[in-house]
Amino acid sequence: MLPMITVHEPFSEDEPSFAARLRRSLAWRLASRSRAGSAQLQAPRLVGDGHQPVAWARLRAPLEGFKAAVFAANAEADSNDGVLPDATRDRIVEQFHGFCALLNEVLLDDMDGQEHEELAAWLQRELLPYLLLTETAQRWYTKPRGYPGDFLTLEMVYRNEPDGRHAIGWLVDHCFLDVAAAHAVRHRRGLLAEEIAATVAARGGDTARVSSLACGPAREVFDAFSQLDDPTILHVNLLDIDPQALAFVAERAGAEGLEAQVSLISDNLLRLAVGRCGSDIHDQDLVYSIGLIDYLKDGMVVRLMDLIHGMLRPGGRIILGNFHPSNATRGLMDHVLDWKLVHRTEADMDRLFEASAFGRPATRIRFEERGINLFAECVR
Repeated sequence: MLPMITVHEPFSEDEPSFAARLRRSLAWRLASRSRAGSAQLQAPRLVGDGHQPVAWARLRAPLEGFKAAVFAANAEADSNDGVLPDATRDRIVEQFHGFCALLNEVLLDDMDGQEHEELAAWLQRELLPYLLLTETAQRWYTKPRGYPGDFLTLEMVYRNEPDGRHAIGWLVDHCFLDVAAAHAVRHRRGLLAEEIAATVAARGGDTARVSSLACGPAREVFDAFSQLDDPTILHVNLLDIDPQALAFVAERAGAEGLEAQVSLISDNLLRLAVGRCGSDIHDQDLVYSIGLIDYLKDGMVVRLMDLIHGMLRPGGRIILGNFHPSNATRGLMDHVLDWKLVHRTEADMDRLFEASAFGRPATRIRFEERGINLFAECVR
C-alpha cells in the first residue's frame, strides 16, 4: 500500500530543496496541461516528406494510455486518503513495461538519424513533466553531477525507494525503478560481492588485494566485508574521479571501522589509460569495474585493459561489466533519459581482450539474474 504521498529530499547537497520543489510544482502544472491537451497534440513530421513517422504512430496510443492510467491512479489516491491499492500500482507498472518493450521493438526498425532525433524529442516532451515529479527518475534525466550513473544515482537505485510529488510522482518513480536496467544494477551488486568473496577464499588466509575502478558508492565492497569474520584479510583500493563519491564511501568506511582496509584514490582513469602519471596500483588479485566501459569506445576499453593488466599479479583477474544488447530498457534510456551506453556482446568482449595485453578471449563471462548486464573475466 502507498502511504500518504510526500516529497523528500534525501540527496539535496547538490540541489537545493527549494529548487526541487519549484521544479516539481512546474512539472505538475505541465503534466496537467499535457494531459488536458493531449487530444490536440500534433505528430512530429519528418523533414522533407511531411508524413507521420511510423514510430510515432505505433507509440502514441500506448503512451497516451499510460499517461491516462497514471492520472486516474492519482485521482484514486486522492479519493482514498493518499493511498493507492497495490493492484493499481502493479497494473500500471506492467503497462509501463509493455511500453518499454514496444519502444525497443521500434528501435529495431529501419530509422535514420533524423527519425531517431525526432522520436527522442517527442518522447522527452511527452514524458518530461512526469519525470520531473519523481525523486529518482528525474535525477537520471537531469544528471546533476554532470554525467549519468553517478554515485548518488546508483545509491538511489540500490535503495529502491520510490518517491515524488503527488501519487503521480511516486507511481512513475516506481515504474522507472522497476525497469530491467534498474533490476540489473541491483543484481550486479551481489554478483561482484560474490567475486570479491571468491578472491578472498582463493588466497587461503593471505591478504586479498582488490581494486574497484570508477567505484561509485561501492556497495558490493561493503557487502563483501560484511561476510568476513576477519576484515584484515581483504584490502580494497577504491578509485573514482568524483570527490563526492569518495567522500560518501569514506563516511561509510569510517562508520564500519574499515578505514585501514580501504584506500581511497582520486584519479582519472582515462588519463591513466593513455599513459599519464597517476596512481601506482600493482600486484592485485582482482581489478574490476562495474559500470564504466559501456561509456567508452573500443579503443579506450583496450587501453584500460592494458592498464589493468599491469595492475594484476600473475594469476590475478580482471572483471569488466557491460550492458548487453538484450537490455530491455535500451529504448527508454536512449530516447527518454538520454542515457546512452555502448552495448556489447560476449563476442565483442572476447575481441577486445584479444586486442589487449591479455592477448586471448575472456576466460569466463557471467550475467546477472536479468541476463542484460554481462561481466567478462580474463586471467593474467
